[in-house]
Amino acid sequence: PWTDYGAKLTARRKTFAGDACLGLSDPNTTKTMMDSYFLAIRNTSGLVTGQSQKLSTASSSSVDSWVPPKIAYTAMHGIGHDVAVRSFDTFGLPPFLAVPEQCKPDPTFPTVSFPNPEEKGALDIAMAFANTNKCDLVLANDPDADRMAVAERDRQTGEWTVFTGDQIGTMLGHWLWTSVGKDCGKPVAMCASTVSSKMLAAIAKAEGFHFEDTLTGFKWIGTRAAELSKKEGYMSLLAYEEAIGFACGEVVFDKDGITAIGVMAELAYNVYHRGSNLAGHMQSLYDKYGEFVSHNGYYFCHDPAIVQRIIADMRNGGKYMESLGNGEYKIDSIRDLGEPGYDSLARDKRPTLPTSASSPMITLRFSNGCVAQFRGSGTEPKFKYYIEMQGKPGVSRAQVTEVLAKMCDTVLEELLHPSKHGLVDPTDK
Repeated sequence: PWTDYGAKLTARRKTFAGDACLGLSDPNTTKTMMDSYFLAIRNTSGLVTGQSQKLSTASSSSVDSWVPPKIAYTAMHGIGHDVAVRSFDTFGLPPFLAVPEQCKPDPTFPTVSFPNPEEKGALDIAMAFANTNKCDLVLANDPDADRMAVAERDRQTGEWTVFTGDQIGTMLGHWLWTSVGKDCGKPVAMCASTVSSKMLAAIAKAEGFHFEDTLTGFKWIGTRAAELSKKEGYMSLLAYEEAIGFACGEVVFDKDGITAIGVMAELAYNVYHRGSNLAGHMQSLYDKYGEFVSHNGYYFCHDPAIVQRIIADMRNGGKYMESLGNGEYKIDSIRDLGEPGYDSLARDKRPTLPTSASSPMITLRFSNGCVAQFRGSGTEPKFKYYIEMQGKPGVSRAQVTEVLAKMCDTVLEELLHPSKHGLVDPTDK
């Protein structure tokens, strides 16, 4: 039967007034856990790098004068505000400005159509608040504060940049490597879901730290990060997924938006102190490691048998394709995470990631730097694709985007045959 949890919550607030746990837990135990969490961040994680010390030079009379970033924060009607305040305090950072309309928990989420910072329009109120208060950055948590979104207002133009999960993950990874990992005295590891950008992997290869991809979801990402730390001797500095989930350091091996906002704020202070901003910093990473341009999407597919048919056609009875576009796009390697599984790069041709007959995923790696991945959704009637092109340093984003757009048309048509299989493009009207 349907349960009115709102009514139950209201009743508990009356019965357990003053108890933050509403009688569902021991408040003292909860407080001890929270205290231990923030103490671990401050004292043992290595994540707190003291960027707030640069504030001493933030004055007009200083030779090294600079204007620190002014930060707005939204909890998006969730529980994040109070612990976000504590996070900034733990990192030694000045207080942020909280978006008042979204500051307190409210299960009706009255100011957003859907309380996910990734959704179009979800950050509008926070960005308007930031404009009014001349804030440079918006940091946002989702209602349970395990994810983090980042947006930036350009001081010169007033234009906004809303960073993707992959861009945030790349900036966090590069920052944690340069500020913590490089001189930590241990081998460093980072990991990300296999459908996330390959840019962090490219940085790892160039800089000399270990990187692995995992299956999607923090069940897999966090577990592997913990194994790398506890069983294999690495300092596991970042685990992330493109859906704005980040685990910074080894405090919690799960997505954690509260630690992430502190780390991101420190990164911002460092970048602004050097006379740049986050958008400029992200571009400097592209300039150094190459542009990475993604085209991710999905088709509606209400018949699971069609998904299996498309995957079977890609397998071609074990005789996987060698190229697409009449030989224009050469395939260097293939990984098939269905049953029995196949990875052309492995000595024994067996993939290191788990395989699944019910949730197969096929990854094609092309000689021109493109990676294309395909899988059916486990929860929605969708067939998903993730296609990313890596450009070489010095090649403009416009050039990489042009090559990717042309290639996507070929890849999707030749592999998925949308018309033949009755796949519905959500962008078609």
